[in-house]
Amino acid sequence: MKRISVVGFGKIGQAIVANMLRHNIQVNAVDINPALKDIFTSNSYSSAEPGIEEILKKSFAEGQLSISSDFASVENSAAVIVAIPLLVDKQKNVLDQPFLECFNHIGAHLKNGTVLVIETSIPVGYGRNTVIPVIEKTGSKHGSDFFLVHSPERIKSGTMLQQLVVTPKVIGGVSKEAALKAAEIYRWFFDETLIHVVDSIEAAEMIKLAGMAYRDVNIALSNQLAEFAEKSGVPFTELIPLINTDGEAHLLSPGIGVGGHCTPVYPYFLIRNFAQRGLNFDLASRARDINDQMARYALSLARKAGYGGVNLILGLGFRPNIKEDTFSTSYLLRDAIEAENLPCQLHDTEFSSAEISQKGFTPCNDLYASGCDTAFLVTMHKEYGGINWKKMAQGGLKLLVDGRNAISKKMVEDAGIQYIGIGNN
Repeated sequence: MKRISVVGFGKIGQAIVANMLRHNIQVNAVDINPALKDIFTSNSYSSAEPGIEEILKKSFAEGQLSISSDFASVENSAAVIVAIPLLVDKQKNVLDQPFLECFNHIGAHLKNGTVLVIETSIPVGYGRNTVIPVIEKTGSKHGSDFFLVHSPERIKSGTMLQQLVVTPKVIGGVSKEAALKAAEIYRWFFDETLIHVVDSIEAAEMIKLAGMAYRDVNIALSNQLAEFAEKSGVPFTELIPLINTDGEAHLLSPGIGVGGHCTPVYPYFLIRNFAQRGLNFDLASRARDINDQMARYALSLARKAGYGGVNLILGLGFRPNIKEDTFSTSYLLRDAIEAENLPCQLHDTEFSSAEISQKGFTPCNDLYASGCDTAFLVTMHKEYGGINWKKMAQGGLKLLVDGRNAISKKMVEDAGIQYIGIGNN
């Protein structure tokens, strides 16, 4: 049976592994968390990602999936795919030591032309100029012991397995030989029509970064147009579908901010790349600033309306009904509220009260008894579609700032609560 090792068995790594397993590939998952193997051995593994749990449990029980914390286990693999995060700090500086340490560990175990794939998004030039030197210090040589390629993962929580069968798979290598070897392996578990080999590893590195910068700039444009519309009395969000009918525009929706692992992070990789070449990616920098200030803008709308004295944030997750809060706008909104010395509670359908407290918020355990005069919708969890707004009004709510333009304005106003959307007042 064909054998591949995947280093990093978190949420992304698990989806990558599950996709291979359903194509009858023997997979060795490597992760520094030694408890992962015990979780599978005790049959206590669970995943909210559709389809993942069933595939991984069955494959582990049948021996098709092995799990190890020993990097030496990658030996005798046709390919090693790395899916560990490249982290950034609060100032968005790259924290790459944990990431590079992974290559220190696996470097000596790359032999006989192993295809090494980085699926983690990385800055342009990072694979060739940073990763290869780290590996070659371990004694392994590119072009003989290993071949390095980049193939950016482009999947989102909630529908990962479905996306893996429709999203084009981009592959770029340090050399043409590296790219062709990787493409042959990816054909084991991807449809031929999805595979696109680009000219270099740098080209592949740019794919995801450019896509995320586009998304961020697009949202920033809509956010600025929404601010203008608010002052001009124009219902901007109602106009977006019409604006987009000309075949040229593709405006995204304005909102209270942009969260997640990707969009708030990867533009900074390109901003850094630009600076290294004496260029200023001011468009991306400005977009980041615009989108991050939307939390303060939302609070200003409430204060302008005469409310916001006691505040409730609805949602911590950066996507609906996904228990992930990386760079969630709720943190920016909390900081803006606390900067004015105002009280603030947070409610989320996915996180427990204890977890919310651990993340620095005061949890709201009862939506209808929070005592708040203003609510800010940050995350449109499906449960929030069923909120009883008349009951919220009875509990003292005076204003809803709908940061996702997702709640019926009429329903809220019929309950006696003032409604303010982002570009939709």
